[in-house]
Order: sequence, then structure tokens, then C-alpha cells
Amino acid sequence: MPGIIWFLFWQAVGQLISARVFRSLGIFERLLLGSVCGSAAAIWTPVPFSFLFGFTLASHLCAAAFGLIVSVPLLKGLSLFSRNELRTQWRAHRAFLWLLIPFMALCVVLLNSHTLQMRNGAVYTGQCGWGDMPMHLGFITSIAVQGSFPPEYSILPGERLCYPFLCDSVSSSLYLLGTPLRWAYMIPAFFAFMQVFCGFYLLARCMLRRLSSALLAFVFFFLNGGLGMIYFVREYSLKQLLTGFYKTPTNLGDRGIRWVNVIADMLLPQRATLFGWAVFFAVLLLLYRGVFCGEEKLFLPAGILGGLLPMIHTHSYLALGIIAACWLVRSAVRDRLSGRWLLSWLAFGLPAVALAIPQLLLWTFHSVEGNEQFLRFHFDWVNGGKENWLWFWLKNVGPLFLIAPLAFMTADKEQRAVFFPAPLLFLLCEFAVFQPNVYDNNKLLYISYALFCILSADLVIRAADKIRSLSLRAAALAVLILLCTNAAVFTLAREYVSGTENYAIRLFTASDAAAAVFVRENTEADALFLTADNHNNAVAALTGRNVYCGSPSYLFYHGLDFASRRETARMLLTDGKAFEKMRRELGIDYVYVGYYERGLSGCDVAWFDANYPAVFRSDGVTIYKTS
Repeated sequence: MPGIIWFLFWQAVGQLISARVFRSLGIFERLLLGSVCGSAAAIWTPVPFSFLFGFTLASHLCAAAFGLIVSVPLLKGLSLFSRNELRTQWRAHRAFLWLLIPFMALCVVLLNSHTLQMRNGAVYTGQCGWGDMPMHLGFITSIAVQGSFPPEYSILPGERLCYPFLCDSVSSSLYLLGTPLRWAYMIPAFFAFMQVFCGFYLLARCMLRRLSSALLAFVFFFLNGGLGMIYFVREYSLKQLLTGFYKTPTNLGDRGIRWVNVIADMLLPQRATLFGWAVFFAVLLLLYRGVFCGEEKLFLPAGILGGLLPMIHTHSYLALGIIAACWLVRSAVRDRLSGRWLLSWLAFGLPAVALAIPQLLLWTFHSVEGNEQFLRFHFDWVNGGKENWLWFWLKNVGPLFLIAPLAFMTADKEQRAVFFPAPLLFLLCEFAVFQPNVYDNNKLLYISYALFCILSADLVIRAADKIRSLSLRAAALAVLILLCTNAAVFTLAREYVSGTENYAIRLFTASDAAAAVFVRENTEADALFLTADNHNNAVAALTGRNVYCGSPSYLFYHGLDFASRRETARMLLTDGKAFEKMRRELGIDYVYVGYYERGLSGCDVAWFDANYPAVFRSDGVTIYKTS
């Protein structure tokens, strides 16, 4: 309960800030920005105190005291909104709110079914939770349990955690304050989903000023999908679609379908993207209104929120920088480098850069330094010339891949200036890679796609208006929406099925879960475990303890040098005498022997049985105390 109160306290503080700072905006915008500010405060306020006291109760008490000090003056003379204003805003956004309900309901259902579902003692998840969730759980638990700050990788102890971990530390705060891990994981995510949905819609509405265009852009973006269903009509069955592992019409690697659905494969499993976009769309809304609507007071809050992005989601910060640079050039030409123009951009740029630099120096640059895999030339994204370029993108993105360039070419001069970052980001991602995993360029490609969805929706609605027959217009729009979204609908249906009782994916066995409870209750917070390097490592994910070397699936794509330690770990598990010689030097306190450890060729279980006490045994899982 204290953890939930902590998070809701910051949501309330965010609303107070929004009521003061964004008084010129509508109620809906103020509520969104207040929620975003509240989440950002819950993420960031413990950070400076954690450098002094560690990520501990003391740092959170100091953060809460700071929040109270800030809140008191904001309460004086506070005026929220009138009934007339509320009625006006309801009429303006009513259609979107009805659209929002099913999307939020879907995300709540999927988060609930995919997050640490306990069945017969084992822990289950859905399809999209299998890969990324153990990593995020490991960050959440290790930051909260170990309390050291800046944190280190619990799956590579001694190495500074340079992944944008603040998307997880917000849940670490709840977990530290007594919230069960499952709810600590889900509660901030519920709010983040709402912020992403509302932020995108309000950005589209502001850019287009037409409700129907904004609603269509919302559908295009969040139900994105291409022509992948052609493979299920010809080669795969509906049963394979609904029950196969990553055989969906938006994620079918052996047929070159890689344009995954935003909800199922970006927001649900990738918390950095989820929390990053929650802030990103809010910042873009403020910056757009500042640059193109003349609301100069919004430059400063946009810069402050933007400067907080790097360690929430580095790709969103990079995308924001590229978009801001394009809009800066456009406004410089329009305003002829006036003093007013300069002051406005300084109000945005100074905090956006000043707040980001310490994050980049302490974490991001430390991660990429000397690693050539983080920025290199590479053409044609994940296709790499395997298929015809046009066919690859057409079958992945669908009709919007043809509509988007037409929309850009037929747009007026001002619209092309607004949406110029979209083709620029696309071209950058087609010719360069910004991280070790080429596929992860989609974190920038989807920002380009979001802008294209907004522009394309406007073209489609304008074209539909020229059809005089209402029934023919509705039929044409329905056919287009069906072509653009059918793959996403089936993908989300598959994701739902993957979380149901008969088809859920077991993340941890009952013995793993029981062992994790034992470890949490009976071992030191900084204990070091020797385990296999499977990604669903119960010790790392559920207990917050360190493992000597974790999964290469995570470590490689974070640019870390882990090869020698991985080989050492395998040697120690398979050679008891070598383990005895090295355990003290390496500081190994416990050895965890479960399914994956026994699966290693020559795992020396007999040696551990003969030489060390087993402090835990349960159906194939044994923990030996070695220190």
C-alpha cells in the first residue's frame, strides 16, 4: 500500500503543476500533462537523493518531502476548471474517449494476463512477455533490493547499468515500499499506456485540428499491420496463428514480416519504449504548440521534460533531437532569426541539453564508448537486400506505405515543414544503425511512422470528403481500415490467447518460484550466485540478487563484453575442482542448480553434493551455499 500511495501522490503533484503551468490549455491536455509530469517526478525525484543515500527508503522520504514542499504553494488559490469548460471539452473529445475505452481495456487485460501469473505454483506470461520481461524484472528487483546507486547489472556484477533503467526504477520504488512485484510492475504501466494513447491523439488533433483525421491516425498507428495475412491464407492455419510461437501476421520472420504491432510487441514488452513514448508524445505536443501555434510559454516545460528522456528511453531523446532540429530550422527561416525566436529556442534547448548531458556522460556514452556496433552504416534495415525493397516495405506496412509519400507530396508548405522529420528519420534508419541490434532501429522507425500516420489520415479524410455518397464513403473507409488493420487485429487476438490458461507460457517452474522465495528470505541482498545463462533466470529476475553471468540475449545487445565471464561460468559449473580454486577469488556465495544448469553438458552436480551443503532442494532445483 505505501508504494501505491507513493505513486498516486506524485500523480497528484503532477496535476498541481499542470494546473499552474498549462493554464492556457484545455482540460484534457492539462490532465494528460499532469499525469506525465507526475510519472516523471515519481521516476526522477529519488535519483539525486539516491546518489547520497542509495536507492533506499531514506532517498524516497527525502523525495516525498521535496514533493510536499513544492505542492504547498501550488495549492494556494488553485482553480481547476468550470462546468462549462468541462462540457465543452467533453463534446470536443467524446468520440476519442469512447475509442480509448476498448484500447485501454485490452491493455489492462493483457498486462494482467502477462505479468507474473501464478498457476499451480509456477509463474506464467504471454507470448510477448517471454523475452523482455525477465530482464525488466531483474532491473526492478535488483535496484530495489541492493540499493546501490548508480546501479550495476545484476547479470554482470561490477558493470554499471547503462540501459535506460529509469523505466524500471519507477517500479523499483513501489517494490521497495512494499508493493508486490506483480503490482509494482503493472501500476505505472497502466498510467503509461493511458499517457501514450492520449498523447498521440492530442498531438494528432493539434496538428490536424480535425477530429475524424485524428481518430483515423490513432487507429492507423496503434493497429498497425501490413499484408502478413496473405501467408496465413496460403501457408499457415488459423490455429497456428492463434497458438504458434511468434507466428503472427505482423511478426513472421521466416517470411520477412518484421513490422510488429505497436501494442503487442513494442509497448507491452518494452518498458523503455512504453515510458519513453509517454513522455515523448507529451513533449512533442508542447513543442509543436510552441513552434507552430505561437504558444511560446510551452518551450520551457517542453525542454525540461525532454531533458529527462535519455535514461527513460534514449531512442526517444534522439528522435526528439532530430525533430526539434528540423522545426528549429523551419522557424528560423519563418521568424528571420529574431530575438524572440532565439529566446524561445534557448528556453527549450538549454534544459533539454543541460539535463541530458549528465545522463549521457554517466551512462549512455559509457555504454557505447569504443563499441563500433552502436553506430555504423547499414542499408535496408532487417531486409538487407533479401527481398525487393518496395515489396518488403509494402507487405510489412501495407497500404500506408503508398499513401504516406503521396500525403507528404500533396501537403501544403507548412505541413511539409511540420512532417519533414518523418522521411528524414526513415532514411536515417535505412542507411545507419544506432545500436548493436539492427532490428532495434524500429524504435526510431515507429516515430517516423507515427508522423506519417497523422499526415496520411488527413489525406484519406480529405479524399473521402470528395465522395458525395455517404454509404460509398463509409464503405471505402471501411475497406481501407480493414486492409490496414486486419494483421494487427489477429496479432492482438493471438496475444490475448497466449495469456489464457491453456496457452500461457511458463516463465518459471514451481520449483524456481519456491527457490526464489527462499533466496529472498534467507540470503544476503548482495549475495553472488553461480547459475546458467538462461534469460529466464529466477535468481536474477525474482530475487534481485547478482548472478555471475547472465543471458547473452541481453548483454550482447547492450554492448557489454561478457564472453570470458560466460566461459568461466560454464567451466565452474562443469568442473568442481576448478570451482573450488576460483570461488573465493570470484566471491561466489551460492550455486543454483536447476533445469538449465543440469542441461549443461557435464554439469558437476556430484561435486557440489559431496562438498557443499544444500540449503534448498525442491523437485530438480538445488541451492548450495559455498561461502
